[in-house]
Amino acid sequence: MRIVADSQSSSQIGDISRFKNADLITPTEREARLALRNTEDGLVVIAQSVCLSAEAKSVTLKLGEQGVLLHGRWGKDWETDQIPALNSAPHDVAGAGDCLLVATSMAMTVGANMWESGLLGSLAAAIQVGRVGNTPITQNELLHELAE
Repeated sequence: MRIVADSQSSSQIGDISRFKNADLITPTEREARLALRNTEDGLVVIAQSVCLSAEAKSVTLKLGEQGVLLHGRWGKDWETDQIPALNSAPHDVAGAGDCLLVATSMAMTVGANMWESGLLGSLAAAIQVGRVGNTPITQNELLHELAE
């Protein structure tokens, strides 16, 4: 069983430590910085601090128009990568984080690694921001975009 958590600071104070031992946490940069009370350090330090404070395996730090930062620990080594935003002309960002969370979680569940699942989640978010309103992404939409 996988444990995946999304932080939210718009309606509550973010406490990332409540997601102890999660496989993945997906906060925005703002949510992570608020939870850590850290406005100074770089993104890799923030991502690693999220992992350490929650004892999580990995974090996907949502960076809005800059995409996502993937950070996790496998064995003794920390690994980090960034996926740029896959839609450079968003219409409506409602539901983008939800799509990222769901697609990433589903990919992880069937054995995708951090980069494969992060890419699929980013692609789902890109589809979502390309339309107006928070509507479900279909399998056919994902397959079509993957084929492009």
